[in-house]
Amino acid sequence: MPELNEKEILEEKIAKLQARVSRSELVEQKMRDIQHKLDTQVDMFTKIHVYTQQAFHASDSDTLNNIIAEGVVDIFQLEIGAVFQLNPTGNELSIIGSCNVDNPEAIVTFSKTWIQKQDFLNAEKHKIISESPVPVDSPWAELKFAHVIYVPIINNDLKCEAIILGGISVSGEKFYDMHFKEVSSPFMVYCQQMNGIYNNVSALKKAYEAGKAKTDFLANISHEIRTPLNAIIGMTQISKKNSKLGGFSKEIKQIEMSSKHLLSLINDILDVSKIEEGKLSLANEPFNLETVMENLLEGFKQAAENKQQNLTVKCKELHSCHFIGDSMRLSQVLINLLSNAIKFTPDHGKIDITVEELERDSEKALLKFSVVDTGMGLSPEFMLKIFSPFEQADSSISRKFGGTGLGLAICWRLVELMGGKLQVESQMNSGANFYFSVRFQINKNFAAQKSAEQPPAIPNFSGKAALIVDDIEINREIIFSMLSPTGIFIESAQNGEEALNRVKESAEGYYDLILMDIQMPVMDGYTSTQLIRSLDRPDAKDITILALTANAFKEDAEHALSAGMDGHLSKPVDEDTLLKTIASAFQKK
Repeated sequence: MPELNEKEILEEKIAKLQARVSRSELVEQKMRDIQHKLDTQVDMFTKIHVYTQQAFHASDSDTLNNIIAEGVVDIFQLEIGAVFQLNPTGNELSIIGSCNVDNPEAIVTFSKTWIQKQDFLNAEKHKIISESPVPVDSPWAELKFAHVIYVPIINNDLKCEAIILGGISVSGEKFYDMHFKEVSSPFMVYCQQMNGIYNNVSALKKAYEAGKAKTDFLANISHEIRTPLNAIIGMTQISKKNSKLGGFSKEIKQIEMSSKHLLSLINDILDVSKIEEGKLSLANEPFNLETVMENLLEGFKQAAENKQQNLTVKCKELHSCHFIGDSMRLSQVLINLLSNAIKFTPDHGKIDITVEELERDSEKALLKFSVVDTGMGLSPEFMLKIFSPFEQADSSISRKFGGTGLGLAICWRLVELMGGKLQVESQMNSGANFYFSVRFQINKNFAAQKSAEQPPAIPNFSGKAALIVDDIEINREIIFSMLSPTGIFIESAQNGEEALNRVKESAEGYYDLILMDIQMPVMDGYTSTQLIRSLDRPDAKDITILALTANAFKEDAEHALSAGMDGHLSKPVDEDTLLKTIASAFQKK
């Protein structure tokens, strides 16, 4: 091989240098491309942070949705951003936030075929979806989108509620590019951030519409207290029947009285919650006013005797004592007023309870109730705010006499619901007169009511089987003790899943009754009931299922019925009420 001359050697070196320069330039270009991508990603995530902060401080849901839409356009350099809400009809989307959308009032419809193909309603597939180009069967074609990328918003109930969408219109297609791979990951991150904020705002909005936050707090606290109180009252009822404990009858009675006092305080808390939410309602049932007043006197006779007070009940011009209304709420008002009168009246004082019939027609009677005492009286300043919640004359009242300051506020509202007005007349050191007038419907058929007032006999449930479902052992024991005298066969389960399995494994028609707690680990009572009702067996819908829970609101009872239960009992449960409810439920089957 001939040797290269100097020229050829030089040319070869130059060629090698040029190749190295080219490779270096290529590396530099790749580095610039990588740096550009990194800068783009950093810029995206910086903007995501900025818009997240804006969304977090949005004053309302409309502002939030518009911020989400603006962020889609700005961060990802798209032409159009929008938030679409899934309408209750199930096949329509309406715009609730938009940026650069030609018709922000538009409503688009979609087919089941498209839903099944995209599967965005499936909460387990919280995924990013792109349609590029948009097919003709897509709802986005209606809005003249050429390319779209979107992520479903999954609400706190794990259901698809809305869609965050970014896109390019047909008219703007030549000016924009859809770089799905570059946008995909940051877009998902952005949408997940906004999904969380969206749910928080929605939750706050629902909480505000439902009532004040303290209402929920009070209701939850009440539930937690009622659970152990159920055990105390239940075991007290059992102990009263135990002849071996006869020597402790006085102590047991004290426990019972203290427990009932605590329960009354909890009921006051619940009533305040119901009042603030506008959910307090009155029953409309037959009652004997004479019985109400006798029970009132009997309940406070000992307390008055302890202070050597003269306690009297007077009934004036009553043509009949048989009415229709809410005797429990009437008693609650009178009990509260009488309790205060005894509390604030000194030893050897006097308290008069008077019921007077002011007028009557063929349908209704106007009754005036008054509780007059010779106690410490009220100052003019305190009388102006006496019916407001949590109010007491001063802090020393609470320290000396106890009380929450809720009672009179609740009484005022209850009387108002009955159609009357609770009023007070008083002077310092000269006693007080609390009075109100309400109309009650006259009960013209009181013979049936009289028999109903007799002590109920223990029903015979022999030949039937019951399942008690509760995660707290003592609660199961209490119900077992209450049901045992009826002859019913009893089994127990510790949670909803165990109850479901018991029913699955049992022979058809084995269980006649399930007493179902609601808040339990593993599986709650609502879910368990729904799954039992959906079993493919003839008796699934025939089993009597009663909620037995510390959830005591009216909506809790409604929730129980909507879940497939036959009734609702709140803890602490009264034995007579339990047996009567079960007997009634059996009769309906």
